[in-house]
Amino acid sequence: MVDLATASLVNNCPRTRQLRCDRAGTVAGIVRLIGMATCAILLLLAIGVGGCTNVQIGAGREELAKGNYIAAHERFVAASHSPKLTASEWRELADGLCLTEAKIGEPQYPLAEQRRTCADAVARAGSSSGPTLASIDSAERVATNTRVDGALRSGDIAGAEAAVVRYQSFPGADQLAIAEWSQQIWSTLGQQENRSKYHDRHLVPAIAAVSQRYAKMRAMNDIAFKRWVMKNTTVSREALVDRIDMHKSAMDLRVASGSLPAIALNLDRFVLVNDAMVARCRCDGRTNIAVEGSGLPAYLLRFDLDTRRSEVLVMPQPH
Repeated sequence: MVDLATASLVNNCPRTRQLRCDRAGTVAGIVRLIGMATCAILLLLAIGVGGCTNVQIGAGREELAKGNYIAAHERFVAASHSPKLTASEWRELADGLCLTEAKIGEPQYPLAEQRRTCADAVARAGSSSGPTLASIDSAERVATNTRVDGALRSGDIAGAEAAVVRYQSFPGADQLAIAEWSQQIWSTLGQQENRSKYHDRHLVPAIAAVSQRYAKMRAMNDIAFKRWVMKNTTVSREALVDRIDMHKSAMDLRVASGSLPAIALNLDRFVLVNDAMVARCRCDGRTNIAVEGSGLPAYLLRFDLDTRRSEVLVMPQPH
């Protein structure tokens, strides 16, 4: 009875009831504070993950406006490490990398590297990097033209071809420009050979000696001789020559670029072919091996009067 009375007294006591209410209110307040703090932390984390990249891109944009291309590039590179970017953010980032690398330029960013970056940017919908990519292609073409022209003026055929071969590996290579340079190289080569052509007392006996080794060549017409050439330049049933063009004292062989490694291992066959050419025309015969498509010289075979055999001049090869 005393316990029941005590409990009743406590439950009905205004002061006790107020104390319990205050404790409940305090607990509820703490819970609310914890919830608010948790929400705030999550919001800050979200800003740190998603918004930081926006800050980097924005900072890169500001550095671009100031002309600070190196700093802008660093900002865009930092932004690229974010795990989450929107399509528009990726586009702006890619355009920023393209522009800054083009502005910084060589040697830090060679033209080929600039082009790869800008090509990646242009591949994104809405990109503004198209003009930059076009200017890079134009700059490489102009630079190559300068190298080729300078080499040909000095009579450096190999140097001119090396410049064109290097340009061939450029992703934006202009095939029409390559064809034009190829024609210039062949023209200069022909002029050099015409100037250096000579006849002396060693020419006739040298041609006579090689003609004895290939006595049957003289009787062959063009069709028969072409068949003979094709037969002797076929290795393991693989024809190394795609096309043969005959001239009075020269022969042009067109080969696929994919055949160049096999040709390099079988140059002795082409030495015999040019020897036969000399015997057939009874002249200082020449064989030109050119790459199909670009038309660039790959190998030149010329008759040497001292050795009375043809020799191979190896030109720069495309990679």
